Amino acid sequence: MNAHLLSTSFAALLILTLSACSGSGSSAPIPPPPPPPPSNSAPVVDAGADQSVAEDVMVQLSPTVSDADNDALTYSWSRISGPYMQFSDSMTEAPNFIAPDVASPKDIVFELSVSDGTETVMDSITVSVSPAPENQLVRTTFNGALMAADYWAEDPMILSAGMGFDNIIAIPEITESAVRDAGGAWFGPVNCTNFVTLTTATPQAGTENVSKGHSAFDDGLPIVFSWPVALETADVSDFQFTLNTGEIVFPNAITLLPNWELSERNVIVTFGDFGNRGLQDEADAVFPVRLDIVEDATPLTLVGPGAQEVSAVGLHWTTDRSAYDAGPVLVGAKLNAVGNAPLGEGGIPVLVQNSGALPNDEFALYGAEADYRLRVLTTGGFSPDGLRSLTPDSYESFFRVHVRGANGETVLLEKVGQDYQVEGGTLRVLGLADLGQRLDPDAGIYYDDCYSEDRDNYIDIILTGDEAAARNVTFVEIPALEGGYSAFFNPGGPGPEPFDGVRYSAPGPADLEPVIIALDDPMRVSRSAR
Repeated sequence: MNAHLLSTSFAALLILTLSACSGSGSSAPIPPPPPPPPSNSAPVVDAGADQSVAEDVMVQLSPTVSDADNDALTYSWSRISGPYMQFSDSMTEAPNFIAPDVASPKDIVFELSVSDGTETVMDSITVSVSPAPENQLVRTTFNGALMAADYWAEDPMILSAGMGFDNIIAIPEITESAVRDAGGAWFGPVNCTNFVTLTTATPQAGTENVSKGHSAFDDGLPIVFSWPVALETADVSDFQFTLNTGEIVFPNAITLLPNWELSERNVIVTFGDFGNRGLQDEADAVFPVRLDIVEDATPLTLVGPGAQEVSAVGLHWTTDRSAYDAGPVLVGAKLNAVGNAPLGEGGIPVLVQNSGALPNDEFALYGAEADYRLRVLTTGGFSPDGLRSLTPDSYESFFRVHVRGANGETVLLEKVGQDYQVEGGTLRVLGLADLGQRLDPDAGIYYDDCYSEDRDNYIDIILTGDEAAARNVTFVEIPALEGGYSAFFNPGGPGPEPFDGVRYSAPGPADLEPVIIALDDPMRVSRSAR
């Protein structure tokens, strides 16, 4: 058969067969194969340029990341080598951290891993950390020495950590206009024995002289511990704050001042950007709601009963209110016998010479008449108006001491210089101490608007009387405004001449603090410099 005819017949047969099948309805057309899946483009990751920084500064990591497919990306930072540090958030694209303290230059190598759900790409960066020059004053205050330093509980804990005021720390120049722009308080010139100007703002140069880290237009936030701090372990990287917005922040600087005396070292003041002056119920309010003590290269250590040393890592403190909703309160009260000498007062000669407030202990103010020191521990440096100083003769305006009476009733010690009959004998209030110097017109010291006090977190109520009576002291009360007394303010204003339109720190509430009777065990600890 002709080959051409065979091919034609076969083609015709094939057409007839297909036609018959399609007309019978017994099968569907064969679908085309699915398209191949699109190829995935891996993320492009550059962890950023290497950096060189000084210890105690905030380091911002700024990678460059892109993805051609616009996939949702996840991030993970890790420290590969070098000194220990703590990320603000290791799962975010651009975290920050505080450069750890180092004795000599050290490199920290970080690795960034970026995943698009299919592929993971990694890149690394090196941050070189160098020691920062510290002046002699900073080295001396942070040397770890303690002398008869009070502790306030058998266990280590954070007693308070609320922001005291906003934006007035480390201002480049102290002028009325600069203080006004920062939202500070100003009172000057003051008409009193020493012609001065009073302000809540602190100069940048002075702040740097007494602080670890660097500060500018910062907020102040004192952290009060139940035990004194081993200060050679204290760094800005120890303190991690969570704001009500969820943001994690670290301080820019830390200082002991004004709590620098050897007996007064359970408070560290942090400076940083912790919030604004919003009230708790205002939508734009920003304030800390949690503090965590976190691990770093030299974990923060506290010194307690029997000079035992315990890591503070893991301690935390929480709040649900803004610092501008309410003012300071008491967090401790302890009654000690005066003894024979003011143990632990001062301790840093240059500060003693320049403070203008020392000596201010019970011996310097009341001499041999003083028998007992009822020391109260506060959440902040108490002030009558957030600007002017508390004076030793102002007990009756702010305090009442509660004592158990002979028949079990409460006797209120309301007046200075009056003998009160209580269970066990008599007690008399002499006045306040641990503020500034004794009234001495011959030396130019007056209890007026220019009176200078140390503004720390401690106020001493000095008593005299029978020991059996002193053992029946039960509470220290701040009746505050609702009790017809004056209220205390954090040192952020308003002062007597507030600027219009500026929100200042709020008055403190009424407060009642139980008193620890420490006549047998003084609850104090000493420690040599490290």
